[in-house]
Amino acid sequence: MPDSRATPPSTNPTINAVAREAGVSVGTVSNALNAPQRLAPETLQRVHEAIDRLGYIRSSAGRTLIRNRSDTLGLIMPDLVNVLFVEIARGAQLTAGANGRYLMMANSLFNAHELATGTEQHDLQDEFLEHFAEARTGGVMVASMRDPTRGIARVRNYVRPVVVINYDVPDADWCTVLMDNEQVGRAAVDHVADLGIRRAFFLSIPDIVQPVVERRRGVRAQAAVRGVRVTEVDSTGLSPEDGAAAASALLSQLDEERVAILAINDKVALGVLRFLRTRADVRVPDDVAVLGMDGDHRDDGADWMTLTSIELPGFEMGTEGVRLLEAEAQPDHVHERVVVPVRIAPRQSTVGF
Repeated sequence: MPDSRATPPSTNPTINAVAREAGVSVGTVSNALNAPQRLAPETLQRVHEAIDRLGYIRSSAGRTLIRNRSDTLGLIMPDLVNVLFVEIARGAQLTAGANGRYLMMANSLFNAHELATGTEQHDLQDEFLEHFAEARTGGVMVASMRDPTRGIARVRNYVRPVVVINYDVPDADWCTVLMDNEQVGRAAVDHVADLGIRRAFFLSIPDIVQPVVERRRGVRAQAAVRGVRVTEVDSTGLSPEDGAAAASALLSQLDEERVAILAINDKVALGVLRFLRTRADVRVPDDVAVLGMDGDHRDDGADWMTLTSIELPGFEMGTEGVRLLEAEAQPDHVHERVVVPVRIAPRQSTVGF
């Protein structure tokens, strides 16, 4: 019979200690952890009570070596604040959990605003790729704002299933999940054209990251199709303050014609809105319609006016990322390039109250 007296937790208790505490074999403890359906309920309970008393936490390293497969997946993201990446993480975590996997997340600290304004970058994407390779994770998703090719090539022999999210590399040796950033630009122009607006200002940083390049391409192409005259304006950065400064500079170019301001992201658009709110001579949206392009309007000041934006499919991208990681692990897998559509969400800043 096992000793019924409570055993104080020891330092790093082993599976052997759990077996002694429960009065069972090491194999029975292993079954309790990995195949509980094989044990009688009373035996399973006894093992788990011993685990609780000892404070035992099993190591995944040995299990990974035996099975040649880890239950842990990695996700590297450039930003833990932007709603796109928050939603990518949420979709990935829920899908991984439903598949019996765990998700480890890392923030690479890439910052497009800092890049645009010339601030020194401390991007840790490649370092985290190496870390996940050293940990022999079951696969890595890289939600990237820059080309991840070199970093992936360095760890490819150690982490085979790799999926890249949000960055398109032609002829890539991995699966890719994208949103249609050109559609973001096209949808913005279509929306204001449908409102009868024929003149617009596009506030953006230079083409230093792929989403900006593609959104600009979409704006230009659809403006030509819809007959909208677009003036491109450098917003300097991606903050509300940059949006407010750009809007102030545009005042002299406004006349009787209704115009639209299309901002590369919602933070810039919110800065435009907040500035225009201080101007009694400019009515939003009657004189100026304002639109953002990344759905990150959580602090849009809904007590005054909600922001029209393009809703980005972050949750679906995270879900697809995990699905493709599982598919990548199969021997007969063929790489996929999945493009998830976006949608316009009209609100008061363009359609009124």
